[in-house]
Amino acid sequence: MKNIIYFWILCIGSLLISGCGLLDNSQQTQAEQGVLDLQDTTMQQDDTYILDGEWEFYWERLMEPSELDDIQPNVFLNTPGNWYDDNVQFSNHGYATYRLKILLPDGQDEKVLGMHIPDMNTAYTIWANGKELTSSGAVGTSQSEMQPKHHPEVTYFKTDKTLNLVVQVSDFHQRKSGWSDSIHIGRPEAIQNMRDANVAMEVFLVASLLMMGLYHIGIFILRPKDKSTLYFGGVCLAISMRTLLLGEVLLVRFIPSINWELSLKLEYLGSCVGMIFFLLFIHTQYREDMNNRVRNIFLLFFAGFAAFILITPARIYTEAMVVLQFFSGSALVYLIFVLIKALRKKRRGALLHITAMIILLFFVLNDILYYNHVLDTGETVSLGLLTYLFAQSFILSNVFTRALNQSEQLSKRLEKVNQTLEVKVEQRTQKLSETNRELEQANRRLESMYKSRQEMMSNISHELGTPLTSIQGYIKGMMDGVVDRNHPKYLQLVYNKTLFLRQIIQDLRELARLESDKMKYRFVKESIGTFVQSLAAGYRHEIERKDISFYFENQLDSDEVMVSLDYIRMEQVITNLLFNARKFTPSGGRIKMVLSTIIQNNESMVKIAVHDTGNGIQEDDLPKVFDRFYKGKSNENRSEEGVGLGLAICAEIVRAHGGRMGADSQERKGSTFYFTLPILERNV
Repeated sequence: MKNIIYFWILCIGSLLISGCGLLDNSQQTQAEQGVLDLQDTTMQQDDTYILDGEWEFYWERLMEPSELDDIQPNVFLNTPGNWYDDNVQFSNHGYATYRLKILLPDGQDEKVLGMHIPDMNTAYTIWANGKELTSSGAVGTSQSEMQPKHHPEVTYFKTDKTLNLVVQVSDFHQRKSGWSDSIHIGRPEAIQNMRDANVAMEVFLVASLLMMGLYHIGIFILRPKDKSTLYFGGVCLAISMRTLLLGEVLLVRFIPSINWELSLKLEYLGSCVGMIFFLLFIHTQYREDMNNRVRNIFLLFFAGFAAFILITPARIYTEAMVVLQFFSGSALVYLIFVLIKALRKKRRGALLHITAMIILLFFVLNDILYYNHVLDTGETVSLGLLTYLFAQSFILSNVFTRALNQSEQLSKRLEKVNQTLEVKVEQRTQKLSETNRELEQANRRLESMYKSRQEMMSNISHELGTPLTSIQGYIKGMMDGVVDRNHPKYLQLVYNKTLFLRQIIQDLRELARLESDKMKYRFVKESIGTFVQSLAAGYRHEIERKDISFYFENQLDSDEVMVSLDYIRMEQVITNLLFNARKFTPSGGRIKMVLSTIIQNNESMVKIAVHDTGNGIQEDDLPKVFDRFYKGKSNENRSEEGVGLGLAICAEIVRAHGGRMGADSQERKGSTFYFTLPILERNV
């Protein structure tokens, strides 16, 4: 039991680090009196800057940049935040214009910058140096004139040394106004990386919640007597829906035409429905410790609030958000009280349950304070819910494991009883024996599936464990003062480990899409000679920079050999082979890429081969080089060089193109990796 607790403490620690933004590259800057001075910054490639602080504020005036040139501001408003939360109390329903002057460092003239614009409340238009950049919805001076929209944006633009931002915002549809999250600015690469990281984290959360939800609902369908799996699955699905409508608002990305009012209703309903299923789930686990009257009061409130959301517009039900937050917090506190009673009575799983619940309450309280602009930590309740639901999934798995063990023990006892039955019941005994054999076969199939999954999870755990251990080590060193927490070297090391973790997750997701034939290809008819020769010329410098000689040889028997290929995916395959060859070829070595034609199964094929003069691959390893997670003995001591998925992904891409991959190698003499593609036609 102690090992389980330690495991969850580590998970919670990692989520706390992610939620608190300790690894964020955003530079903490503050505007004063409508001016943000970035002249002393370096504006490096990986840095982003937040546009927080005092902006010029013009209430109930929708002004374009040209109209602001000769106006002296008399009101400055802190952002992010609602305009009715400042010292001057404006109405939360209205419209306004913001302006901010940004002084950029020398050398930024005519440079391209990127901007990440969060979800604003509830329509906006942005100008940069007098040019309109982007808009969301339609800004207006009344509810009938404006059109709300629920969508963050990323935009890129050229700028001079001084950047003047003008933002028009209007809100007549809900209680919030202005914007709640920071606007980020930086180099295009930094902004895109930040957007990708946000999307990757949200996709991971949604995918995890969806898998857990559908899995447990599937269990309920197969075994409807136990409703705990239904309620648990309902919690997972409700929270996954809510997560889709927060942060990067992935649901709007997937369904751009979704109505703003509907999307906001789904976000609020996710909280209500999630709490209903949550209360019912806890009740199934600890019936004796929960008061039915208190449970029913909470259920009636959340059901009534859900109905209130459905029948009223956002302008009305969003004003009652504080009431929903109060009852949600109260319900969680009551559930902790129930779990304390269960723990005192030594109920099974109560200790792990209450630990996860306390952490969840911490995240909920953080979000309540964040959405009421008391804290500026960001939305974290999804991470807390994921931690809690993982814990509950573990508890439910233990329950089913114990049930399976009891079933196996019962089968053994029945077998012994059957052996002692008299002859007159022999026929019944035979039927029972046949039933037992079928159960044993089913158990063996389950064990085989379990071992296969265990092996895959072991591989994934191993690959994820190495960078996680490094991250934990550096952070522990920072916490203990052994390592300077402000030293860029160690922060960069931690950041590099997180990038490696993200690459592992992306490789696994891409391999799964390839194997399930869900990857979309854009095949075009192309001259393979021209295509490969251009890639060889493009990557020559990258290879020769390591003091390696690089040669390209075109052995095609005609000027134009046409094939059908997807540019991006085929370049992915060739660059993977070239960079693998460069990785294992020492300085002074040689890499040669050869393009030729062969006859394979009575069909003309083009063959692309990459030869290197590295150490080669052991004979025992050669048949396994295209297996998932296989690195080979020669690569055992290479720390985080790869996870053994690149060649497996390449093999799936080539298979989709109608070809196949292969490899030849001799130890200490080098290796040759090649693949073939079917020829469409030849033009002499």
